[in-house]
Amino acid sequence: MKALKIVGVVVAVLVVGIFVFAKTNHVSPLGMVSSDEFDTYSGVAIKGYDPVSYFVSDKAQLGSQEYQYEWKEAKWYFVSEENKNAFVNNPEMYAPQYGGYCGFAVNAGFTAGADPTSYMIQDEKLYLFNGAEVKAEAKAGGSAFFDTANTNWNKK
Repeated sequence: MKALKIVGVVVAVLVVGIFVFAKTNHVSPLGMVSSDEFDTYSGVAIKGYDPVSYFVSDKAQLGSQEYQYEWKEAKWYFVSEENKNAFVNNPEMYAPQYGGYCGFAVNAGFTAGADPTSYMIQDEKLYLFNGAEVKAEAKAGGSAFFDTANTNWNKK
């Protein structure tokens, strides 16, 4: 009987842990996200990082409310008027794939929030990840990794 109580407590702790992890990492099933939707969990797309900066300066840079643009029901911040104009003229080129969610999660069939400083540009497309470890796995998986992620994203 005591062992059964211990198992019950362990299961309860695990369930609570899963819910806390899911909430803090913005995890949800792929089917709950529209392919036109961007992760705006923090109030703005890609947590306020300038999507153009990844391409023109090869680094993640926080944008400013001063250079703000609204696209696909999301606020986007930029480091300059020039970057903002580049995005306005071609948002599909600069916006991250998979709505700004973690590419590794999408490959696995769900969504999770991404760390905008953990990114990769592959075939002139921006991909965000939830950390260096999953980014490395995506990179190691090559085109097959992105083929699976694209299939998962497009079939929802």
